[in-house]
Amino acid sequence: MRLDEVLARFDELADGTDHFEFFWFPHTEWTLTKQNTRVPLDAGLAPLSGLRAWWDDDFLSNTMFGGTVALGRRVPSLVAPINRVSARALGSRTYTDRSDKVFVSRRSVRFTEMEYAVPRATAVELVTGIRRAVERNDWRVAFPVEVRVAAGDDIPLSTASGRDTAYVAVHQALGVPDEPYFRAVEEVASALGGRPHWGKLHYLDADGVRTVYPELDAFLAVRDRLDPEGRFANAYTERVLGVASAAT
Repeated sequence: MRLDEVLARFDELADGTDHFEFFWFPHTEWTLTKQNTRVPLDAGLAPLSGLRAWWDDDFLSNTMFGGTVALGRRVPSLVAPINRVSARALGSRTYTDRSDKVFVSRRSVRFTEMEYAVPRATAVELVTGIRRAVERNDWRVAFPVEVRVAAGDDIPLSTASGRDTAYVAVHQALGVPDEPYFRAVEEVASALGGRPHWGKLHYLDADGVRTVYPELDAFLAVRDRLDPEGRFANAYTERVLGVASAAT
């Protein structure tokens, strides 16, 4: 689907199935959409054939994609035309299989990644902001932008705590400078109350994390009581959470 149509129908698409996500290829108007619906156990399986699964999930998504990423890294001017081809390479498919076969994908192409969680109502605004940033800069982004949604929860340090959430992930090929792109995405996401994925790249420190996690201090009180000397700390946790009370 075209990106403009996906954004215009975002709530309809997200609410129309159990699990919805889409992948927008920068420098193009095209997305790949993915809709997964849970079915009863007695519905039976209708998996992809071995040849189709190999062609889509191994050859196109790994071997061929890895080759085009490597080519774009060597010749950046080719990234945009390659993305236009990539966005149309995978055809429509429908199948039924076990959850581990549907949700788990082997990925052999190396990359760096940032993912921000924003209130679901701001998802379109974030994607639009990323699109504008890509258009006004000379970056060459070979990897698609991934967008998915999840229900809110009540876990204090969950990225979906207290709000229905959209997750927007951006990637760059390993070896390609990612900081200018990622910092621009973080700026747009932070203005929308975005929370960074705890295990992916971002630039926030403890003060920045505190602004988007209202219950952070309550968590830190527990942390300081249970691990006052910071034995389970490392450089990353000290950056995003601060140093334990007895370790200062």
